[in-house]
Amino acid sequence: MNAFWAPYAAVLRQQLNNSLAKLMTFRVNFVLTVLFDIASFITFYYTTDILFRNISHIGTWKREHFLFFVFWMQSINCVHSGFVAPNFWNLAMEIRTGALDFRLLRPLGSLFDVFTAITRPISFLIMPILVWCLVHYGICLDFSAVSWLALPFLWMISLVLLMLLEVLISMALFWTHGGDGVNFIRIHCQQFQRWPDFVYPKSLRFIFTRLFPLLAAGVFPVRILFGQGSAWEVVFLMLAIVVVWWLIGRLWILGVRRYESVAS
Repeated sequence: MNAFWAPYAAVLRQQLNNSLAKLMTFRVNFVLTVLFDIASFITFYYTTDILFRNISHIGTWKREHFLFFVFWMQSINCVHSGFVAPNFWNLAMEIRTGALDFRLLRPLGSLFDVFTAITRPISFLIMPILVWCLVHYGICLDFSAVSWLALPFLWMISLVLLMLLEVLISMALFWTHGGDGVNFIRIHCQQFQRWPDFVYPKSLRFIFTRLFPLLAAGVFPVRILFGQGSAWEVVFLMLAIVVVWWLIGRLWILGVRRYESVAS
């Protein structure tokens, strides 16, 4: 098993090193990007803080519950934007120009190569702050020992499912003439993740928790940590990962068959 994953780990490590070297070459861009990430963190925090200065709770969640959820989603988006997010636009460009040929011919898995082609290690600089915030509000909410032990596992499930759902959306790039429309749909879908499911009407809640579990991926694990969830929700998320991964595999095969390469 280690021999199987070793080439992928080596390639990913080299991609991160290359991206970091490129970032450090352009110092002004590096500093501005860091400032942007910090500003995003502050904006999220104060938006929620201002909201709860005027109300005591939203649904069953108080200020601490909501802030824990905010930093939960931000930590996931931090890793997501570091490893996967830049590659959605790159995939659209490579499909349009025919440059995808070079990735399909490489010995590594083509899906892995496509969605790790560009990394953004600068996103990880703010990760320690987000982890500290998660721990702080977990203590404020008096998490049990079981919740603390389950937290890394549930966080990983949430991360994997959210990334797979966005990859699934990106499969539509093979059937569109340009990537902007699909990528803007994907970005707008991310806006749903910033709020818990109970703030939406029942119709949207059903669609984005049962049919396309965009909300479920973020809310279900957090609700379990709060002691408000059920065991079936974890099973549902794990099954959703399997189903979405299978759909991605099928659509990738169909998309590559449809793809018009430079050599065709």
